[in-house]
Amino acid sequence: MDKKLDYRLYRSPSGWYSMVIPGHWQNIVIEGIPAFFEENGAGAMQVYAFENKEGGFDPEQELERYLATHKIEYVREMAAFFENNEGSKIIACEFLKEDGRHWMVYLVSAKKRMILITYNGDEEPSEELAEQLTTIVSSIRIQES
Repeated sequence: MDKKLDYRLYRSPSGWYSMVIPGHWQNIVIEGIPAFFEENGAGAMQVYAFENKEGGFDPEQELERYLATHKIEYVREMAAFFENNEGSKIIACEFLKEDGRHWMVYLVSAKKRMILITYNGDEEPSEELAEQLTTIVSSIRIQES
């Protein structure tokens, strides 16, 4: 990255999670779904929060279900698995839709709560944007219920 970015803390309207986002990014909430974007950027990040009062989530099954809504087959070997700085389990994948839109999907889970983060844009994400998204996902802290 050419410059050091300033990040700011974002807390979800529900209070379920917090994360850092680049300070220059804009954000709006549409129908309860927070969206983040650069003012003149080529894409947007959306954050969805879920709770399973009956128990935990199967992250791979949830990712497979999400990808199926986009007619994308889940291939385990194409996904990345890691833990963020807060100890939450993360699955990440990237795909290109037939319409040329680039998608990056991150699923973060902790006990009964799950956060699904999507980024989609008209252009392939730059290395700088990929680093920003990694910083965001690594900072997610899911509040215990």
